[in-house]
Amino acid sequence: MFVLEDDQELSQINAKKMAALKKRVQIATAAADLAKSQPVEKTSREVLSEFLYDRGDEVLETAYGYYPSQTEIVVDQLAGYLRKNPKTEKIRGGELYSIFRRVGMRFPLKTTIKIQERGKFIDLKDKFKLSKQDVEEGES
Repeated sequence: MFVLEDDQELSQINAKKMAALKKRVQIATAAADLAKSQPVEKTSREVLSEFLYDRGDEVLETAYGYYPSQTEIVVDQLAGYLRKNPKTEKIRGGELYSIFRRVGMRFPLKTTIKIQERGKFIDLKDKFKLSKQDVEEGES
């Protein structure tokens, strides 16, 4: 008889656990359905980032580094325009930099000049170092 009571208690405990798990699953699926039904609006920065190319993201990050609050205002204005005119052409990094300069936001960008030699791109300063070493070796 003792074994029979343990089985009944065990089955009751399992039934309670199963009911709790079912309830948790229902709550989770309801929350997931609610999240799917609500459209997620992109931030102004995300909207603008989709239109950037050719170092545009680098220019934007640098602008946020030097002028965070002013950059946010410019980004909001640009994103508003892009939302209204989704067929607008992509924005190059140089064009974005020019926009920031026109509104008085001046900041330095790291620039490098690379040349192609033997199928590889080499920094111009490295090329000068190599050329200088070649000249010095030729003199010796």
